[in-house]
Amino acid sequence: ADTHMHASRERHLSAMATSGVHYERGVWTYGDYKHNYDADTPQACAAACASDEGCLHWNFHVVQHRCDLKSESSGHNADAPDWISGNSIRYKPPVRRGSDL
Repeated sequence: ADTHMHASRERHLSAMATSGVHYERGVWTYGDYKHNYDADTPQACAAACASDEGCLHWNFHVVQHRCDLKSESSGHNADAPDWISGNSIRYKPPVRRGSDL
């Protein structure tokens, strides 16, 4: 099963490389908005998020072809090997304040 998952992830990551869409390995946690959105590819999942005003992040499961849309999300788990995720263009990362200026 791991071999299939890794092959699926690499295939989807390769397809995203020329998409012009923000993507990364891992999964956005919390901020549930819409589950099991009808999208068969990470590109379609990203496009669904881009066209939905309430969506800030998207998650795509590389084996189950599951697309979840997220609103405000407080964490990203880059160690989840079976997910690809990304940000909507309307997402603005939090501004850090204090000593790291």
